[in-house]
Amino acid sequence: MLGAGGSELTADDVHEAAHATPGWRWTLLGGPGSWTDDPWDLLCRVTVVVTHGGQNAVAECAAARSPAIVLPQRRPHGEQHATARALAAGRLATVCERWPEPQEWPVLLETARRTGGGRWRLWAPGDGAIRAARLLDDLAAAHDDTGDLSCASQ
Repeated sequence: MLGAGGSELTADDVHEAAHATPGWRWTLLGGPGSWTDDPWDLLCRVTVVVTHGGQNAVAECAAARSPAIVLPQRRPHGEQHATARALAAGRLATVCERWPEPQEWPVLLETARRTGGGRWRLWAPGDGAIRAARLLDDLAAAHDDTGDLSCASQ
């Protein structure tokens, strides 16, 4: 899964990886593949997602609890590499700092499959709406009759 931010990846790179992993079926989204406005259903069904390290892609994988291989792309501020380091440190995804050689793919895919997607709950617990509602309730309760907010620390 690639975004619209640019990539050095080519269709040949993906073809070589797919050829090296005959037991796996590859679907390319973005980059040299087809664009999908909403990859959610696919993310929820796949065995492993191979993705760049952009925040939206990582958030989607986390929310879907998809086992993932994260391949950070070069960006001017290094944000994808910083994200990849955090994911590796938390053992949330399999991270590779470069596009793997074809013979490396079988082990990477199997490692990601075995790792699973359960640890994504550490990145995205899934209770954001409930926590936001609680904070709004607390803010409303702090509101006094004059329309001023009290200054209570939390």
